[in-house]
Amino acid sequence: MHFRILGPLEALADDRPIGLGGTKQRATLGFLLLQANHVVATSQLLGALWAADDAPTTARKILHNAVSGIRGALSGGYGAHVARSAALLTRPPGYVMQVDPELVDLHLFEKWAGVGREKLTQGLLEEAARLLREALALWRGPVLADLVEAGVDWPELAAVQHARLDVLEDYFEAQLGCGRHHRVLTELEAMVKAEPLRERSCGQLMLALYRCGRQADALSVYRRMRDGLVENLGLEPGRGLKRLQQAILAQDPVLSLGGAASPYAPFDVVARGNLARQVIRSARSALVCAEGSRGEDGSRAALAEVGAGQEVRRSAEGAFGCVPAAEAAAGWRGEAPVPEGRGEGAARQPSELGYELLALRGLFGITRHRSVPHLVTVVGEPGAGKSRLLREFGGQATDLPGSPLFLSGRFPAVAHGDPLTAPAQILSAYCGLRPDDAAATAWARLAETVRSLFGSAQSAGWTLARLVPLVDPTSDSRCGGTPGEVMVAWREFFQAAARRRPVVLGFDDVHHADGSVLDAVEELAQCAGPVPLFIVAAADPELLLRRRSWAGGSSQATTLTLGRSTRDTTDRLVASLSSAVRGERPTAPHGVEHQLFDA
Repeated sequence: MHFRILGPLEALADDRPIGLGGTKQRATLGFLLLQANHVVATSQLLGALWAADDAPTTARKILHNAVSGIRGALSGGYGAHVARSAALLTRPPGYVMQVDPELVDLHLFEKWAGVGREKLTQGLLEEAARLLREALALWRGPVLADLVEAGVDWPELAAVQHARLDVLEDYFEAQLGCGRHHRVLTELEAMVKAEPLRERSCGQLMLALYRCGRQADALSVYRRMRDGLVENLGLEPGRGLKRLQQAILAQDPVLSLGGAASPYAPFDVVARGNLARQVIRSARSALVCAEGSRGEDGSRAALAEVGAGQEVRRSAEGAFGCVPAAEAAAGWRGEAPVPEGRGEGAARQPSELGYELLALRGLFGITRHRSVPHLVTVVGEPGAGKSRLLREFGGQATDLPGSPLFLSGRFPAVAHGDPLTAPAQILSAYCGLRPDDAAATAWARLAETVRSLFGSAQSAGWTLARLVPLVDPTSDSRCGGTPGEVMVAWREFFQAAARRRPVVLGFDDVHHADGSVLDAVEELAQCAGPVPLFIVAAADPELLLRRRSWAGGSSQATTLTLGRSTRDTTDRLVASLSSAVRGERPTAPHGVEHQLFDA
């Protein structure tokens, strides 16, 4: 049983909403959930349901009937494990709503926000921004919005709403520290308009505007803030806001962006013509050949041979990607190059996939608005830009409505790895696991995540047992069942995850996936129920030869076909380097020098 009060009141049993009765019954449950696991006196409940002079003579009887109705709704035909997860008990001098805190979204919000604030205090801005964003994503509207519309006005509601504003300001602080002033500017403007007397968010908006080159607008925000304080409260802005105004007037360098957007250290630049020749000369003694399947992208095949430890992975971020290696001791291996401009502080290059990205954004918007899963299959020959489209769409995920969680994985060629590699990568990323985590750590984090999604360990036991082999390859694979059973559990896991927050799953090289995995990916869009789950599957045309009816006839499926990219110079560069090794005169392909210089 899950309870949602950060928005309209909802109770879910086995992921299905249950009827909660009329307004008084819903208000009784809502008030008890605000103080879950604490005894609420009968007199306090009566005061919450009626004003002192409006309570009817039968008020206690109405309250008693509401309590009986709630008990019936919580225990009626949903199974013993659901009934045990939440109970409304009589405890002098009133009642207590006894429930696992992990099943109440308000508790999860407070928990995640607390951890996010700890990371913010420690200076771990990226982690803080992620945790605070996830906490804020639990909100579906004003707290107990349906009861507020019915006339409920409790002081506790205002306290929860103010807590959300505090967390929102913490989130803005983390994002500004990461150099994302452009990303949060619109949200900051909306918040300051709604809460014009909050000095902290006002200062954050001033800083964001200043960093966007809008110094005059930043000073206008200060003037409006000061006028509002003087007219409404007879107060002047605090010292911190005054100092910020003076710093903006003086264009103080301290306001400039910190390390997140600092430029690269200076380095010697070689003339463009010489650069390509130097690369070719160096390659005569350093050309490496890697075996790959027919039609496989050359740069991807070569990078797959690169092993990397944790330090190398961090240092290479922005140049090429890394994925967990199949061998536990190997740490990481190289993946396709990261596109230019992926970093927050780097300049974005115009994408050749603009229309395809717009199509994906539009389809995701429908998925979120209607809470209907959707599968998009991106088909194209090797080199058409499928992987790049996935990466660019993933990079835009946090800017999409609802701030969905983007997770991706790549299927290796059948001869080169575990067919469940991509689902394992996605599950590990959701649970926050790293390749070097111990088996006990991986199991514990998985168990904690499953319990938070499904409720008690008993109700989630089947799912947990079958997911363990995905995060702990050393476990007995027989414990997880067949690959088909593992994928059924994996599918149910992400169905539950999408009920909490919109989820985007990206699969690359789906044509390498085996039958059970293809079944799970296809069924994920068809059987997930009313959840905002968006799946993007990139594949060579080989997939449609194997599965001629892939997603055919479904209103929840779309296919995008990509032509071969016009910027296909990598293979021609490899051919040029190979000719140099054979002693022939190499000729740099047109445009390669420019690309090398920009890289």
